[in-house]
Amino acid sequence: MNLIRINMNATKILPILGTMLPIAVFAQSDHVSSNFAQSDKNSSNLNDTTLMLQEVTIKSTLPKTRVKGDALRTIVNGTILEKAGSCTDVLNRIPQLKANKDGGVEVFGRGDAEVYINGRKVQDLKELSRIQSDQIKTVDVVQNPGARYAASVKAVVRITLRKAKGEGWSFIEKASMGYHYGTAADNNLDLNYRHGGLDVTGSFWAGYDYANKYFQENILNYQVGEHQYRGESHQNSHLKWRGWSPQIQVNYMIDENHSLGAYYKFDNHPWQTCNGWLNTDSYEDGKYRELSESKIYQEITFKKHIFNAYYNGKVGKLGIDLNIDGLFDVNKEPNGTEESITDADGNKSFSKVDNFTKSQNRFWASKLVFSYPVWQGSLTVGGEYSHNNRSDAYSYQSESQLPMANTDTRIKESMAAGFIEYGRRFGSLFAQIGVRYEYLNTGYYEYGDKQDDESRKNGGKQEDVSRKYGDWFPTAALSLPIGKVQLSLSYRQDIKRPEYSNLTSSTIYINRYAYQTGNPYLKPTYSHVLLLNAAYQSFNLVVNYSHTKDVVALLTEPYPGSDDPLLSIIHPVNASDGYDKWVINPSFRPTIGKWHPLWSVGWIAQNYKTLTASGEEMTMNRPFWQLVWNNDVELPAHFRLNAFAQVRTKGDYDNLRFYKTSCNIGLGIQRDFNLRSLGSLTADLRCNDIFNTNKSGVTMFGARELSSYNPSRRYFSLDITWKFNEARSKYRGTGAGQEQKARM
Repeated sequence: MNLIRINMNATKILPILGTMLPIAVFAQSDHVSSNFAQSDKNSSNLNDTTLMLQEVTIKSTLPKTRVKGDALRTIVNGTILEKAGSCTDVLNRIPQLKANKDGGVEVFGRGDAEVYINGRKVQDLKELSRIQSDQIKTVDVVQNPGARYAASVKAVVRITLRKAKGEGWSFIEKASMGYHYGTAADNNLDLNYRHGGLDVTGSFWAGYDYANKYFQENILNYQVGEHQYRGESHQNSHLKWRGWSPQIQVNYMIDENHSLGAYYKFDNHPWQTCNGWLNTDSYEDGKYRELSESKIYQEITFKKHIFNAYYNGKVGKLGIDLNIDGLFDVNKEPNGTEESITDADGNKSFSKVDNFTKSQNRFWASKLVFSYPVWQGSLTVGGEYSHNNRSDAYSYQSESQLPMANTDTRIKESMAAGFIEYGRRFGSLFAQIGVRYEYLNTGYYEYGDKQDDESRKNGGKQEDVSRKYGDWFPTAALSLPIGKVQLSLSYRQDIKRPEYSNLTSSTIYINRYAYQTGNPYLKPTYSHVLLLNAAYQSFNLVVNYSHTKDVVALLTEPYPGSDDPLLSIIHPVNASDGYDKWVINPSFRPTIGKWHPLWSVGWIAQNYKTLTASGEEMTMNRPFWQLVWNNDVELPAHFRLNAFAQVRTKGDYDNLRFYKTSCNIGLGIQRDFNLRSLGSLTADLRCNDIFNTNKSGVTMFGARELSSYNPSRRYFSLDITWKFNEARSKYRGTGAGQEQKARM
């Protein structure tokens, strides 16, 4: 029942732009391989060596962020960024990036990014907050990935860690505490043993969070015939959870050309609750009609098992990368609503609805990639296969007659993909072309009350919503320095497939006026993207143009088949018209003595068309800006100060209009302590949203217009990290089937 909360952060449809979007999740990402063209690898090794010399003798000759092949590369080692704190803190100081402490990395104008660390796909993005900034060598941001990446991948962040030194035992212990509307704390211990080619790392994380409260004000306007209706809602909910997670990874380097390993993680949240209330006043033609007062509860438990095994090697000139992945999870959510209705005459009625939802995934994937030097370049050929068995069950109990049914749906989906990619240098010009083919076979099965005679004969399979897709995705990229200016131009066609949760036919009760459902008829969203990167000394520029069709939007509409004008259904649909979007994002990061500022300006414009409550078509083309000013200052006695400000103006994004300007101002201070033979300790104290100005207000247009407002409140945090004989794992697994895993 967190579906009742119109919280933008729960919806990935909006890439960077705040924390308020209604009630559904539309995120998607996929597998990425971190290898690049062989010719570029060779030059990269030379550049890395040169860089180390520069850090010692010719400090700051190279810019911190520069064009590198298909990416914008930011150097962390030897700069102020290595003192940022965690990997999450580093990413938040890189132009175009935004990283959340609880997971999730977004690229401005592109959306969610997949993250790789030393070539291994990061399955749990909370891992980023456990990696320390001084362990990072470089960060590559790829905003238009090539053919070796799944077509659903919008952007890639590749993190390269510094080579670990020494053998034996080491550990990193990190304790974090926070205060928002309550307390939160977690603890993570990484224990590593390295000897010869053997590398074993065990981790254990445990935490709780009682700090999250959500406040929201909603206004729903619509017209039925000649009558105008308006609903004004106030909502308050408090989320609490406890969880723990062990993981182990083993890597064995046979020699420089051969390594293999395995990774396993268990994620367990045995207790999570959400309690709150939702009150709604309804008006018809300006006259008060009735009041709905709801008490809402929710309990969630989920478990997840993640497995990866890999082999990475080289036979002669032939490179081989093999990965096998598994993911198994189960999520149970009993929830309910107790509601009282008071009409204009003071008459009251009561109702109670208890819901139960259960979802689970059974997923396997494999990936095999070969690379070989051809014609002074590198040819890469690969294939991938994945299969997922997804089930969603929904049931409810109520004394009232409701327009819903118990459902039990299953999605059996298989995907096969193959790609070929070639890249080489022509003097100072680097060129890369590729093509990827993906075949998706989705079977949709329904065993609940809605099953008809025809589907029973076919084992429950719904032929009208079962789909088969076969698509080709071309890519191309050019990279060229012109004087001191580094340029890269890339093209890509990509796809965004609906999340499994949005394909369900289950209808969930929110309150007397609102229901939510999925849409098994959703189609994929296709985009053509042209992107330009430019870098000159401390200045960087990204220009992005895209054309998108069949975008998924969340709409509020009249409940189908109901004569009650107060009933609304909230569900995802494909927009009928394609639209264009432009993104411009310059940034400037100089070094002025001990002061390391970053200025970044982001601008997004579009021509998205949508219907309004009056039935007229409207073009949503108001551009909006995102302004970022980050400051790192080195102070005496091993202190460091960080201050930042981020402003997002009013504007349009898809069928959403931001009607409030938000501003987030934060301040933090760090200090390092040398414990001599006991290692080192770092304390990091911060306050986010100091002035409670990171509020959000958005209107979602459609047949019924929904406006939502979320206030904000400052957040305090303290991180203490103790490192002893620190080392990093040599794990080289890259993962397979990343798109399907992301859609779960």
